[in-house]
Amino acid sequence: MYMYYAPQPTPHFGLMEWWLAAEKLGENPWFLTFIIIILVDLATGFLKGFFKNSDERVNSTTGRQGLIKHTVIAGIGVIFYPLVDCWGLANFANLFLMFFIGQYGISIVENLGIMGIPLPDWITNNLEKLRNRGGNNETKK
Repeated sequence: MYMYYAPQPTPHFGLMEWWLAAEKLGENPWFLTFIIIILVDLATGFLKGFFKNSDERVNSTTGRQGLIKHTVIAGIGVIFYPLVDCWGLANFANLFLMFFIGQYGISIVENLGIMGIPLPDWITNNLEKLRNRGGNNETKK
């Protein structure tokens, strides 16, 4: 009786595997939160130029740069999350998303403070952009 050795197939991380992993993005709560918070940051960044308490005004160049930056970061998430998931490292991809969710959360709070929306002192004292505005969201004089 002869025993035949069949080598194990090597892992193949091609386009099909990436596509299958990408289809699961809509089911991932971290990814959905990531996309939603990017959209909220875009909206608050745009709206802060219309508030009279804001030192910043609507500027198409600044808006375009922000839109490009947010699109690139979202694109990196969309492209690399499924790739890292194929490697079996979905937890590290979620960590990447959590980091950006936190950063965008800080940006949203800064935008709200710049708009003049009252925030607790412990927040305004710990955010550089709001600390420079002086106290409890008072406008510069």
